[in-house]
Amino acid sequence: MISLSVIGLGNRAGKYLSCLGGKARVECLVEPDAFRLNRAAELYGVPQSHCFRSAYDFFASGIKVDGVIIAVPDQIHYPIAIEAVKRSFHVLVEKPAVTTQADYESLLEASAQAGAPVGVCLVMRYHPYYNRIKELAGTLGQIREISHTEHIGPDRMGHTFVRGGWSRKENTGPIFLSKCSHDVDFILSLCGPGAKATKVQSEGSIELFKRSQAPAESTDRCIHCPVKDCRYNAVNLYRERKEWIAGFDVPPGKTLDQIIEEVLTESQFGLCVYRCQNDVYDTQKVNVELENGIRLSLSLEGTSAKEGRETIIRGTKGVLKADGGIITCGAIREDYSQLESAPLHAGADKALVEDFLRSIETGTPMKASLQDAAEAHRICFLAE
Repeated sequence: MISLSVIGLGNRAGKYLSCLGGKARVECLVEPDAFRLNRAAELYGVPQSHCFRSAYDFFASGIKVDGVIIAVPDQIHYPIAIEAVKRSFHVLVEKPAVTTQADYESLLEASAQAGAPVGVCLVMRYHPYYNRIKELAGTLGQIREISHTEHIGPDRMGHTFVRGGWSRKENTGPIFLSKCSHDVDFILSLCGPGAKATKVQSEGSIELFKRSQAPAESTDRCIHCPVKDCRYNAVNLYRERKEWIAGFDVPPGKTLDQIIEEVLTESQFGLCVYRCQNDVYDTQKVNVELENGIRLSLSLEGTSAKEGRETIIRGTKGVLKADGGIITCGAIREDYSQLESAPLHAGADKALVEDFLRSIETGTPMKASLQDAAEAHRICFLAE
């Protein structure tokens, strides 16, 4: 059975671990938060001797595993991944793989030298909806232009990129890299093998989430705010709708409702979105010219009420439009909207994990390999 070490025990790691089935066992766990570490150790039957508060303590232990899943904040992907490949562990790292071009090239070189394949969690490569778009794009003749917009949505934008851990570049990286690296990877997959950018232009700014845009009567915390119809109201999101609360740990002796009240009154998640310390863009447009002549128009939109992706592909034989799970292409109209709420990204998480385990068994790269994802990351780096 394949043995794994899991470094970082947040939401995404939990999703991937739920997909292991009987093909792999969790040998080691790494997590600085003691509560999360102990909870996972009990859940997966990992002895305390194989639980670590630091990745470097795990590496120093000398424990051998077949593969490592890295699901830590973006800025520390690189140093942990480098240590893993130096020990010839197979690696699955959350996207973006790293946060600079130099680190990407260094990790590629280290992976090749050690013969340790690195896979990237580019879930869109495994998603049935996006696979269908790619299949139908093959009927459009020679592709000339692709327009793609990601609407982050009010809940995700407010929770993650304004109040949360991805709100400041110094702590995570630029938002286009963090949020859209797998979008760029998907779009490139439509453009033929080896598609490479010759020109990248980018404009970005903070249009909405800044103090000057705050309603006059608003307050520093949503729990005290009289503006009850604000779409970014944290009381509505966490207390009333009970959404985006998976990351709120509930220690023994407390209830979820108590934790939510503490979040609203004491943490950054209860702050007014117009009064946070965020510095990542909420709007960005990136234009790309590929060496094969295809033009790409890529937009990140964090200020609209809409959530989801819009894609328009123009080819010499037709046009494909995909929006909200609906694909239209000539006489074809197909509805995949039910997949938007399907668990585990409609099975894409499971397919990703299975590909990682296959890679370990066979020694061959994943479908979402570090090598194949290089150009998408390069475009994101250039956009900054």
